[in-house]
Amino acid sequence: MELDRISNLPGGVIQKILSYLPIREAVRTSVLSSNWRCKWAMLPRLVFDDQEIGVTSKTRRRRTTFVSIVDRVLLLQIGPIDAFELVYRKFIAASDVDRWILHLTRKSLKEFTLTKSRGSQYIVSSCLFSCHELVHLDLHNCLLKPPSAFKGFRRLKSLRFQNITVVQDVFEKLIGCCPLLERLILIDLNGITHLKIDAPNLKFLEVQDTFEDVKVDNTLNLADVSIDFGEASRYCSNLLKYFVQLPLMERLTIKGFLTKCAIGASAEELPEPCRCLKFLSIGIRLNNLEEILAAICFLRSSPALQELKISVHQEGEAAAGEATYWLNENHNWAFTQLRLIKVTTFSGVKAEVDFIKFLLLTSPALEELEIVAPFEDVVVSGEVDPWLDDNLNWSFTQLRLVKVTSFSGGKAEVDFIKFLLLSSPALQELQISARDQVVLGEVNSWVDDNQNSVFTHLRVVRLTGIHGFKPEVDFIRFLLLSSPVLERMTIQPTSVDCSLELLKKLVQFRRASVDAEISYLDPLSSDSDEDSDFDSDDYTDLESDSDSD
Repeated sequence: MELDRISNLPGGVIQKILSYLPIREAVRTSVLSSNWRCKWAMLPRLVFDDQEIGVTSKTRRRRTTFVSIVDRVLLLQIGPIDAFELVYRKFIAASDVDRWILHLTRKSLKEFTLTKSRGSQYIVSSCLFSCHELVHLDLHNCLLKPPSAFKGFRRLKSLRFQNITVVQDVFEKLIGCCPLLERLILIDLNGITHLKIDAPNLKFLEVQDTFEDVKVDNTLNLADVSIDFGEASRYCSNLLKYFVQLPLMERLTIKGFLTKCAIGASAEELPEPCRCLKFLSIGIRLNNLEEILAAICFLRSSPALQELKISVHQEGEAAAGEATYWLNENHNWAFTQLRLIKVTTFSGVKAEVDFIKFLLLTSPALEELEIVAPFEDVVVSGEVDPWLDDNLNWSFTQLRLVKVTSFSGGKAEVDFIKFLLLSSPALQELQISARDQVVLGEVNSWVDDNQNSVFTHLRVVRLTGIHGFKPEVDFIRFLLLSSPVLERMTIQPTSVDCSLELLKKLVQFRRASVDAEISYLDPLSSDSDEDSDFDSDDYTDLESDSDSD
C-alpha cells in the first residue's frame, strides 16, 4: 500500500493543518479512519462563525442549531484550547455565550475574540476576567463590567476594542493592569471623554474616535501610531498632544484630512520635532492651502523621514491658485532622508502635479516614486503641458523606481510619466499597471518626440493591463530602443483578442540591449512564473522590418 504521509506527521503538525480548516471540515476528517477519529477534538484553535456554519435542511431535520454545534464541539474537546473566536449576527442568548466562556476558563485560553455584528451590546461574562493566561483579547459590540476583584490581565500583549461601552476608571485600570501590553486598538469607545493611556511596553497604538483630552504616559516604546478623528474637526487641536508625548515614534498614520487648527495658524514646525519618525501617511485636500502648510509642517519637523504616503483630493478650485503659488515660491527646503513617496488617488490636475513637483524638488535622495490613480472609471485630466515643457531640464539623480497603478491613459498622466522618465537618468525599474477601461487621448509618438533619449540604467520594465492600442505599442518600442542595458521587460495584455496581434509586433521591434528579454504573461493569469520568454537572438531576421511597423 502507498505510504500515508499525512497520517504519519507529528501530532502538532496535523493539529496545525486542521486549525486552518473551517470547523465543519475539520470535524469531517473523523470519518477518514479510526486513527483520525479524535484528531479534530485536539484542535488548539476554534473559530465559530454563524455564516460559515450555516444550518442546512439536513441539520434542521435533526433539530441542530448553531448553539448546539458549539456546545457539542466544546464538550468533545480533549486538549487545551489556545484560541477561541466567536462571530455571530443572528440572535444568541447571552446565557449561551456565558456558558461557553465559563467552559473556556478551564482550558488555559490564550486568545479570545468575540464579534457581535448586530443587536444590543453583549454584557461580557465576569468569567472572562478570570482567564489570566490571555495574550490577545478582541471584543466588538460589548459592554464591560469587570468584577471589583479584577486585577488585570498580566500576560496580555494585544487588545482590540470596537464599539465598546466602558466607564472611564474601569478602562484606565484595565490598561494600567496589563504591564506587557504591546498592541492597542481603540475604535468607537462609549463612556470615555478623556483618553488616558499608561502602558510602558506599548509599541502600536490605533485610535479611531474623538476625545476632549488625550494623555499618553510612560510609553517610551511606542513606535507606531495611527489616528483617525473622523469628521469631528473640533477635536483636531488634540492632534498635537500625541506628538509632544511620543518622542520615539517611528511610524505615523493620520487618517482623514489634515487641518491647520491641528498645528497652529502660523507654525512652520511642530513644538517638538519627531526626530525618530521614518514613515508618515496623511491625506490632503490640495486646493486647501492650510492643509498643505500642515503637511509641510510635519515634513519639516521630521528630519529622519524616509517614507511618505499621501492621499490627495481635490474639492473645487477656490484656493488652488494660492496653493500653487506658495509651492512654487518655497521649493528651497530639503528633505534629505526621504527615499520613498507614494501618492494615491492621483488624477493629474495641476494642483496635484505641482505638489508632486514640490516633493521631487525638495527630496534629493528620493529613490522610489509610486503613483496610484483613482480606480473609478473617470478620465484623468489636467493642464500640465506648460509646466512639463518648462522643466524638462530637471534631473532626479537618485530616482531608481517609478510605479504607476490604475493608469487610465489620459494625456495628463502620459505626459507626467514622460516627464519622470526623461528627468530620471538613474532610473532602473519602471512598473505601469493599467485599468481595465483605458481612455487614450491624443498622445504624440514617443519615438518621434524623443529620438535622442537614452535610459542608461533602466534594467526592468513591467507593463500589465496592455490593450494593444497604438500609443501603448509606441511606448513599448520607445523603451526597447532607448534602454541599452535593459534585462527584462514583462508584458501582460488584458485579453486574448489583443494578445496575438501585440505579440507579432513585439518580436519585430529592435532592442538597444542585446541581453533584453521579453516575458509575455498569459492575459488570463496573474503574476506567474509560467512566462513565454522571447530572446532577441531568435528573431534577428525580423529586426530589419521594425522601423516600418
